[in-house]
Amino acid sequence: MKTIENSQIKRMLVVTGMAFSSILFFSAYSATLKGRVTDNNHQPVEYATAVLKNAATDKFITGAVCNDKGEYTIENVEPGEYTLSTNMIGYEKTNTDKIAVDAKSNSVVNKDVTMNETPDKSITVVAKRINSQNFNQTAER
Repeated sequence: MKTIENSQIKRMLVVTGMAFSSILFFSAYSATLKGRVTDNNHQPVEYATAVLKNAATDKFITGAVCNDKGEYTIENVEPGEYTLSTNMIGYEKTNTDKIAVDAKSNSVVNKDVTMNETPDKSITVVAKRINSQNFNQTAER
């Protein structure tokens, strides 16, 4: 009985060791991309979108929304070359130069972005008042 129990324990230890080492192996080749999105006055651009794209194909990879301090975090970025595109209403869309994520080690890549405000564009909203009689006739049809 003792040999069966010992062999079962050894198997469990081997399987547990293999599972743990595979987790370390697969997580060792990803990075975290962090940064801050600000305007020309160094003020945070709150809730801007930060989209990570493949630099060669311009294909969407993943993205994040900035917090109220303009900070974003994109985790589990595979090794490769990317561009970061930031967008927010009232600001011009911004694309960064290539960002290289190294395959050799777990790393944190910092990339801050400055966005330019769009020129003031006036928007005029025109509304027409409908009298209640016409509104009721339209609703009954």
